[in-house]
Amino acid sequence: MPPYDPTGHTRVTRADIVAGLREVGLQLGDLVQVHSSLSSFGHVEGGAEAVVDALLEAVGPEGTLMVPTFNHMAREAFDGSDDIFDLRTTRSVNGAITEAVRLRPEAHRSMHPTHPYAAIGPRARWLTSEHLHLKTFDECSPLGKLVAGGGKIVLLGVGMNSNTAAHVAETRAGVRCMGYRQNRRLVRLEDGSVIEAWGVLWRGPGKCKVEWQAIEGELRRRGLIRDTRIGEAHVMLMLGRDMVDVTYELCLQMCPTCTIRPRHE
Repeated sequence: MPPYDPTGHTRVTRADIVAGLREVGLQLGDLVQVHSSLSSFGHVEGGAEAVVDALLEAVGPEGTLMVPTFNHMAREAFDGSDDIFDLRTTRSVNGAITEAVRLRPEAHRSMHPTHPYAAIGPRARWLTSEHLHLKTFDECSPLGKLVAGGGKIVLLGVGMNSNTAAHVAETRAGVRCMGYRQNRRLVRLEDGSVIEAWGVLWRGPGKCKVEWQAIEGELRRRGLIRDTRIGEAHVMLMLGRDMVDVTYELCLQMCPTCTIRPRHE
């Protein structure tokens, strides 16, 4: 692969990112979940590390940053030939920024075979604890805790279809297209032993009526999304609670008549 050529791309600095985050409503002390695309900014001086530094600066030492470090059982996420989730070595497939967070020595990561989260800050250990034996997007999962704790969600150069808080609402509503704790996987514990673990069995063929246009449309109708740009990236901020409440309402309206079921049912 040829080296990256920044020619023709907007140059973005750490200071630019902090200023943009302030403009969209991220404040010192905030609890925030971030979905991101490094390439969406243009050319970030310092790369993914600069974005992580900017996020941590924006929330300050009293704030907590959380990102998805999912693997989705993708082969490239695993170091060896066995699809065994290892908290320490299984890579994130959610982009360079999330991987940079995961690799920080101060980061905490949840134990989950397919949808682990990584967090940095005073509430990181609390957020990432107890995930293994819960439903993937349970109210007490890392994302469920962030929502209940008044956390914000920031989308950096990605669309609403990256906003996994919708799945907390779907779990709350008990939608029938998701197979809760039906996806058998393996996890390596800290002592080296390997145990059976369970993830969600994703929805099968068919167009979901709830995701994602309906969610964004309703959030915007209620004025619950703030927007800005950082470099070339469109940035959105919303409260996690608003995202979940709106999605839950839509689930109650649309899901009872839906015929989509888990993909292997």
